[in-house]
Amino acid sequence: MFRTAFKLLAGAVIATSAAVSSAAAQSQAPATRSFSVHGSVAGGVKTDTDNLLTFVFTEKNTGSVSGEEFLVLKSVTKASIVAYSCVLPNGHSINSDGDNCEPGFIKPGQVASSVLDLRVTATSGYVSAETCLENGTNGHTGPCKTLSVQIG
Repeated sequence: MFRTAFKLLAGAVIATSAAVSSAAAQSQAPATRSFSVHGSVAGGVKTDTDNLLTFVFTEKNTGSVSGEEFLVLKSVTKASIVAYSCVLPNGHSINSDGDNCEPGFIKPGQVASSVLDLRVTATSGYVSAETCLENGTNGHTGPCKTLSVQIG
């Protein structure tokens, strides 16, 4: 009798362990690395010569693992750079490293931003700025975002 009860109990433990292991294996999705980039312009949709404009480019970790993506300023047209800074996921502002914002490793769901203050130098056309994400590990570039504001 004791042996029969022990065998039943041992069988139940093994079956439960196998079910838990199987469920855990099924619930673990593969790790994905993914970032998105968005942008906005503070103020209106038009500007004039010598006015200041502020562009904000924001990256978001949309993947399931932490990763290092830099916000890289690729181009500015019809304006000069007054200031360029970075906002870390914890909200602290730091200076950029030249044309790069290097916020470090960003956890899933977190965001980091670059803040670009420009002075308009042209009298017509569009002021524009382009920023791309660059993988801090392998140097892969993209996606990119371009913002433009009409002059005049």
